Amino acid sequence: MTSGRLPLPEDFWPKAHRYMRALRRGLLSYWYATLEGKEAAAIEAATATWYVNILDKAVFEEAHPIRYAKLRADDRLGRVVKGLELIRDGETHAPVVVEDLLVESHRYGVPLAIGGQVMRSVFKWAERDTLPKRYLERDAMSSVKDEHKRATSEARHAYKDAVGTRQVIETLFDAIAFFESLDARLVGPPAPPLQFAFAEVPAPDEEHEAPSRVYLARPLGLDSFEPFLPDLACRTTERLTAQWPAGDKYFKLRKDRAKKELPAAPTREVRHILLEDGKIIGYSGVQPVPPGLSVWTERCRQVRQDVRQGYRYFIVHGDAEIDLLCAARQQVCAPLNGRDLLAELPPPKDPRLDFDRLTMAETYPDVYLEMRIGRPIA
Repeated sequence: MTSGRLPLPEDFWPKAHRYMRALRRGLLSYWYATLEGKEAAAIEAATATWYVNILDKAVFEEAHPIRYAKLRADDRLGRVVKGLELIRDGETHAPVVVEDLLVESHRYGVPLAIGGQVMRSVFKWAERDTLPKRYLERDAMSSVKDEHKRATSEARHAYKDAVGTRQVIETLFDAIAFFESLDARLVGPPAPPLQFAFAEVPAPDEEHEAPSRVYLARPLGLDSFEPFLPDLACRTTERLTAQWPAGDKYFKLRKDRAKKELPAAPTREVRHILLEDGKIIGYSGVQPVPPGLSVWTERCRQVRQDVRQGYRYFIVHGDAEIDLLCAARQQVCAPLNGRDLLAELPPPKDPRLDFDRLTMAETYPDVYLEMRIGRPIA
């Protein structure tokens, strides 16, 4: 008997089986492309979103039109699937290439048996609002109407909340995990153990004893199995399979520890209040992180805890900087001549500083850690 939250009818199974394998191939192709560079990685990452979209639209949405749409909207992993649709639509239909579709966050050396190393990059999807207008809209005229956008409002919102700024590999694993949760037949058999992640093929060089170039050959056929990423100088915290949750135990522990410690930046400027149902629930602003500024969002209680420990939050008022102080009822304030300047701050218009970014950081510990530790604004 087929198990899962939303098993597929038998006539949909062949296409689901084929394109889950395609998605595994896409994930593996992206993984190895991170050894080649940003352009190769962007090509493979974008290609993988087409397979996600086929499983989403042509398989599950067709098989269960009403039930599936509601389940996807209510599920964290489902929102990742919907967010990746924005990339699929932009790459398929926009006449422009986005040079910074992927943003490099780390680089790691992968040693070669013959000596030396190649570099593997860890890429994240770009912020939604850094994507060019021609990538997001069908014509050059600015419009708020959905028919002028390449992706639906649901896809645009889901990208902002569940995809943008997150590691590409995490979002692809999220998509795989979502589809597998719907129909358990999509879970592949365990991957065979690999002695080597790749084979090194030296290019002959008649003038020198050492080869002038080394080609890396990846193992074939791994897409027939449940993906477990081959070791390319992997960190112990890196997610290697869809069966591991996003924001694993390591990052959750680091987040908990970081909240007890003070932010890495020397000070934080408060620029906005964050509202939920008309009530102030948090704050956001910028902090100095050479060579520029980075953004931050926090709940009210976290800001008060930081202030109590001696950390400096401040508001710019004219030419003066007004420090935040602890107030009654577990609150903070920025007093000046009988006024609380903190309560007079406006809600943000910048999506990097708004309530949705706060909730995203609470959902994904690695996003929160980068804000707490500090990250330059591109």
